[in-house]
Amino acid sequence: MDGISIAAQSREARKDRAVYFCVDAKFFPYALFVADQIATKYPQRDFDLCLISATPLPEHPLMAKHDIRVVQIDAAAWGSRLPADDRISFAAYLRIMAPDLLAADYRRMLYLDADVFYQRGDLNRLLSLDLGGRAVGAVRDMVQLRKPDRVPEDFRPFDLPFGKYFNSGVLLIDVAAWNAQSVTQRALDFAAQNALKLMAHDQTALNVTLRDNWAELSLVWNYEYSHQTMYYMGFFDVCFVHFIGRRKPFNQSYGGFARRFTEEYRSFFAQHMPQLQAQDGLQIASQKRKHLYAILFTLINVGRFLPNDDRFASDWQVL
Repeated sequence: MDGISIAAQSREARKDRAVYFCVDAKFFPYALFVADQIATKYPQRDFDLCLISATPLPEHPLMAKHDIRVVQIDAAAWGSRLPADDRISFAAYLRIMAPDLLAADYRRMLYLDADVFYQRGDLNRLLSLDLGGRAVGAVRDMVQLRKPDRVPEDFRPFDLPFGKYFNSGVLLIDVAAWNAQSVTQRALDFAAQNALKLMAHDQTALNVTLRDNWAELSLVWNYEYSHQTMYYMGFFDVCFVHFIGRRKPFNQSYGGFARRFTEEYRSFFAQHMPQLQAQDGLQIASQKRKHLYAILFTLINVGRFLPNDDRFASDWQVL
């Protein structure tokens, strides 16, 4: 695709499938944390781990230890055309560019946001999942997990009617189908042409481009964790926990993250990045009001959220 090329890479592809992260220096430590989780908890992996960026990333011993492929993309021609802000940087659009740019290397790609937490799951099998010819497998966004018939707010500026709407933090990509449908070109062109209307940046562009043409996966593959869902999580055998929103277990003082999350971050940072710190458990004493609010929200929405437990018979069902 014009205006996008590989500027540098640490090595060539070794496998024909990849789990990849698209980050800048700010989110590099957290992507490395997830890559380390996968490499450690899932040693039988038959795929490359890739870090993709638009600027050089710091060196770190874990990158060699886990044989992580680092790819720097030159996409400067798109830099001024695509909207970004302090929370969602230009790196978010690299997830859209990668399947086109690395088509000769990979037939299947699994994109993960850097604020994802890996708990379990057969990732080799996930990367082989039959998507029925569709380019992307993804999980419905929270706006429709509670209200399945809701028209997404970011469809309204384009006068679009209802359509199933996914969260772009976890994307299972059939590379051949993606490129046959010119998803990269279409999504980036849409984002550039409608920069002032995009409410969710790359997520809006992808959902409009793939409207009603994507495979729905079980929410266990992208469980959006926030005050709205944290108390429901025990009902689901979650594979990837996704810490959506501005509150993260690694960057704010907020008691919304149990010790089983925070201790993995704290241990990782202490060993590999001592300059960083994570939160310390639920902090009930100081955050009691926030927990009471979350519990109240949970009680009010029981009838909206828990029916999701019946929508998929297994991790591997695709709708």
